[in-house]
Amino acid sequence: MTLIEILVVVTILSMIATIVGITVKNAMEDARVNAAKIQIDNFDSALDLYKLKFYRYPSTTEGLAALQSPPRGAALIESVPEDPWGSPYIYQSPGGNERRGYELRSKGSDGEDQTDDDIR
Repeated sequence: MTLIEILVVVTILSMIATIVGITVKNAMEDARVNAAKIQIDNFDSALDLYKLKFYRYPSTTEGLAALQSPPRGAALIESVPEDPWGSPYIYQSPGGNERRGYELRSKGSDGEDQTDDDIR
């Protein structure tokens, strides 16, 4: 094998590795977004159950921790996880959501609130 052949093979392998790396990175980000949406759906269900039991949603001060240790009775969720990027979920009650009495969101991948990548 000549040096030129080896360089061609190394170049092709580098291009393939780059393409695979980019694809895997995009898939990981999509998985995090989907995980955040699923966690928010789970919180929504627990918050609706909280409202059925106590006739109100937890206040902003009580936060999502009220689902873990409600005023009386068993916990509605075992723990309050952080979002897939390691930030706490933002819960406000009353919130800006007209359909519900609260707003729940993740800051998304940039870790900043009120930006385009926030997940609601």
